[in-house]
Amino acid sequence: MTCLRTAEADVLRFITGFEMKHGRCPSTAEVAEVQFDGDTMTVAGAIGSLISQGRLRRALHSRERKLQVLQPMPVPRAPDGEPLHFVRLAVLP
Repeated sequence: MTCLRTAEADVLRFITGFEMKHGRCPSTAEVAEVQFDGDTMTVAGAIGSLISQGRLRRALHSRERKLQVLQPMPVPRAPDGEPLHFVRLAVLP
């Protein structure tokens, strides 16, 4: 398995936590709006890379939410247990 780039890790963490919180996967626009200031191209590229790595897949049975997490990322939690899926974790050199 290859190492994740920062954008890929952010997207996978967001999708994992969003699914924990809402019970469904977010749209590309929802990920872009919260994590990347509306930059859908970065999100689309990261999703494509995650699919090619086998970490995500497109679910054929769902029309609206087409992504399925195959390898969830650890998601930090607030003191009340709420998943903090929109928090970027610091990457050490």
